[in-house]
Amino acid sequence: RLAARRHACHDSSCYTAARHSGPPGRAGRRSVTLPWRLWVLLLTVLAGLTSAFGLQVGMAGAWWPIAGLWLAAGLASFGLSVWVAGCLMLLGVAMDFIGEAPIGAWPLALLCAYAVALVAWDRQPPIPVIGAEIIALVGGFIAASVALGIAGSIAGHTGFARGPLMADFLMTGLLYPLVRFVIIPASIRVARR
Repeated sequence: RLAARRHACHDSSCYTAARHSGPPGRAGRRSVTLPWRLWVLLLTVLAGLTSAFGLQVGMAGAWWPIAGLWLAAGLASFGLSVWVAGCLMLLGVAMDFIGEAPIGAWPLALLCAYAVALVAWDRQPPIPVIGAEIIALVGGFIAASVALGIAGSIAGHTGFARGPLMADFLMTGLLYPLVRFVIIPASIRVARR
């Protein structure tokens, strides 16, 4: 195959570029590096600690953000990642245990929010960052609500407390503009304007 490229180019510089362009099928993909994986893991742990702090004794009436939705909406800007999906599932299981939800309810909710955010960020032609973030966040709220309702009905719960959850969604949305600067790197925010 390289010989055919070399003969078609009739130029050694074209051959050299073809030889060093990397394996086929990998063009345009971002590599998942160890520092990036550690960053996602650190964000997941911080989101778990934020969720645990909001569910401690004496915080029942307080509006507290759902940090997993920040991760789902923000980390989708990197594109589809099994690593992110796995971290969201682990965070969801921890949230199930912390909040005494049916096992699998929060992982389902976070993965649905991540899926909606992926669709928002991967639009063709690309939309501005603010549009992608609004679609990712609001669509993620809707998808998470539907997923929690489905998981609760399958588990035999009559329904989840929509009032406190909507207040938590509101707090999550209000704090997202501040948190997004930590989650979404400047290179993605600037490139998508």
